[in-house]
Amino acid sequence: MTTHRSWSAEEKFRIVLEGLSPKANVAEICRAHSITSGQFYKWRERALASMKTGLKSGEGTVEQGLRQENGRLKRLVADQALALQVFRDEFEGSSEGKNEGGGSP
Repeated sequence: MTTHRSWSAEEKFRIVLEGLSPKANVAEICRAHSITSGQFYKWRERALASMKTGLKSGEGTVEQGLRQENGRLKRLVADQALALQVFRDEFEGSSEGKNEGGGSP
């Protein structure tokens, strides 16, 4: 009776990396890890496809992230500037009202 073994993504990655080395013998790697060559090649193709996708979509992600953060910080500064202006208007308005209506000259 054979048991079904589940491999973590980290284990698959490590095995695929072993197979990508220049002098790697895929048959020996498969025997050492008790997998079929079909499994190995399927994992390798998936890994390479993911790398390709990651490289394509990763070209602008750092720049996009910086632009988003810059926009967020600009909105934060604008909100704080507005809040400060409202505070100043209220503070200046309330101090004038007290001095004008008070009993002291």
